[in-house]
Amino acid sequence: MMTRYLGGVGLGLLGGVLMQLGQILQKKAVNRVRINSKNSFLRSLVQDRTWLVGFFIVGGGTAAFILAQFLIGPALVPGLTAFGLVVLAVGSVRLNREVLNSSEVLGIFLMVAGVLFLGLSGLDIPREQVSATLADRQALIRIGIFTGVFLLLFVFSRSLVSRHKGHQGVLIALGNGFLSCLGNFWIAPLLVVALVVLKGSASTFHWAVLITAAFIVTVCGWVITWQSQEAFKVAQASNVVPVGQVPVQVAPIVVYFFVFALGSPGFFSLVSIVTGTVLTIAAGFLLGRRQQVLIL
Repeated sequence: MMTRYLGGVGLGLLGGVLMQLGQILQKKAVNRVRINSKNSFLRSLVQDRTWLVGFFIVGGGTAAFILAQFLIGPALVPGLTAFGLVVLAVGSVRLNREVLNSSEVLGIFLMVAGVLFLGLSGLDIPREQVSATLADRQALIRIGIFTGVFLLLFVFSRSLVSRHKGHQGVLIALGNGFLSCLGNFWIAPLLVVALVVLKGSASTFHWAVLITAAFIVTVCGWVITWQSQEAFKVAQASNVVPVGQVPVQVAPIVVYFFVFALGSPGFFSLVSIVTGTVLTIAAGFLLGRRQQVLIL
């Protein structure tokens, strides 16, 4: 049990570092392409070696994230991967010459502290619990509500982008965060049901869950990748990426207590959850205040 837990924690931390390192390289390519390219923006990106290297590093981080979820469930891993924000802050300043003011530096430290508290909350959801939840009709209704609410939050945040040109990057990142919540959650059912399918004992219901989960995870991943590049056009990576982490860090609490309807591990866990949530939201506010201007 302890080996599984420590392995999941290690993979979660590794996934966060790789994903943020990859996004730093993608931002570097976006800066260059936005200024020099005569072709379409996305076509120029996929032809840029730096962007492609960043893309594959993000892919490696995603693979580590999925393996971590397989070991310790969907509630704890998002908090662990946010450790990569430290890499993001340092790398953005060193490689992309981004400038952080004092409140933004404080915001990144608050985000890291919030993530630490959420990571200490002990919200571990084993695969057996995921399987039991998928077999519960009431839980399936809660899963549907969770999915619908976060999809609506994504649509709402995306609708605000054209109305608030000074904060386009932040709003796009916030929408990415809501989609990440969906993708992160549906990875766990996808992995659990995939094992049943591989064993050759899948029912029609298992196939339905597998197809639904695979569709949601794939579409969310594609849209997030595309939207991230749009956000990088108008804002610093060191601002937009942490803002996108706000819903990602809060959603596991909803997943644990609402979707899986699990009880609190104890008083310390409740204190950690409340403290981590408050710090994370405060960090998002500090990092999202900067006005951005669209540069074509």
